[in-house]
Amino acid sequence: MPVDQRYIKTTIQTLLLRANSDVRVRTRKKFPGPRSIGGKFGMNSRMITLYIHEIEEQCFNMFGSLSHVNDYFAIIMAHELGHAQDPMLEQLADDLDDCTDSLLRARIALRIEENAWEFARALIPEVNSFVFEQIVDRSLEGYHNAISRAMSQGTGLEVIA
Repeated sequence: MPVDQRYIKTTIQTLLLRANSDVRVRTRKKFPGPRSIGGKFGMNSRMITLYIHEIEEQCFNMFGSLSHVNDYFAIIMAHELGHAQDPMLEQLADDLDDCTDSLLRARIALRIEENAWEFARALIPEVNSFVFEQIVDRSLEGYHNAISRAMSQGTGLEVIA
């Protein structure tokens, strides 16, 4: 069963209130590019865009059905709010733009995502924790792989906190 439009609206309003956020949120049926992106936050526009088709598709691909689609939607919304509310995001994004070392870039990108996931975890304690952790693990997998690849290239940098 696809995510319900009333649920979408209520969840967005609830999470914005919980986060005490003035960020704008919009939904779109489908992400316009070739990637499967459930949501994105625009730092300059202070806008979260949620892509319903991709959220449903990701949920189905991960769990084999849409039985967790409401939790999946709330998790993606909370994660994007995590980016919007991250006081470190602007500095981390600047650091990422200025960085030429592949290992350090991968670690900065991971920190950006981990910050958003930590915020989301605290914002929606009522969602199914198994579903939440599955989504986080899948989301962070590529970042961990990028760090492993960069480390295997022998950049020689020490671990950063």
